[in-house]
Amino acid sequence: MATVTLNRPKVHNAWDDSLGDGMSRIFSDLASRDDVRVVVLTGAGRSFCSGADLVTGFPQLPSGHDDLRTTLRERFHPAFLALLDLPQPVIAAVHGPAIGAGACLALASDIAIMGPEAFLQFRFTAIGLMPDVGATALLASAVGVPKAIEILMLAERLGPRQCLELGLVSRLSEGDPREDAVALARRLANGPTRAYAMTKKAVRQWAWRDMASHLEVEARLQQTLIATEDWREGRAAFIERREPQFRGR
Repeated sequence: MATVTLNRPKVHNAWDDSLGDGMSRIFSDLASRDDVRVVVLTGAGRSFCSGADLVTGFPQLPSGHDDLRTTLRERFHPAFLALLDLPQPVIAAVHGPAIGAGACLALASDIAIMGPEAFLQFRFTAIGLMPDVGATALLASAVGVPKAIEILMLAERLGPRQCLELGLVSRLSEGDPREDAVALARRLANGPTRAYAMTKKAVRQWAWRDMASHLEVEARLQQTLIATEDWREGRAAFIERREPQFRGR
């Protein structure tokens, strides 16, 4: 068993270049390890992952706008796709908030165990953007198109019981889900892991088909929103910790 811990606790494991590069490398390495039969994914500190690091920001285009499309391609997509490509069972121990891209990591895992202090939240529209890092595909597959659109538009917190009822997580933990994840990992490690790998491959081929192409669609559409006043207001409001005032332009 291998445990992968997102380790930027002071910023709630916000996803920056270093975190993205680290995940990409470790997932790619684990994929070729015959001695690792199960992977547990969790976060250090109080949070699982708070999503994109908006304080660090993004590189700039000559126009002066954020180059979010390239950021998605280089910071987020390689790590996310490497997670999906892992042949081993992946258990997400969601012990605290999982927001935006962090919620996508939980949904992309094979089994997600959610603790009593955790919640999922897809906050993209709350900062004037659309969902990315596979959120549109993951949610539509899990809950259907109408409910997925509602969740993504409202950007509300989804607590443990609600997530279980919607099928967004597999299990709830009454205590620390990391302990439950380790116990389940030991059970799975004693099973037919090659059969598990083929099971994952078949299910995901049906459910998500070409995720890499879908990520490109999200990135292209996301970039069209970078020039909007709503994105500038959404990011400023996030940094200043206030409610945004959107104008729809």
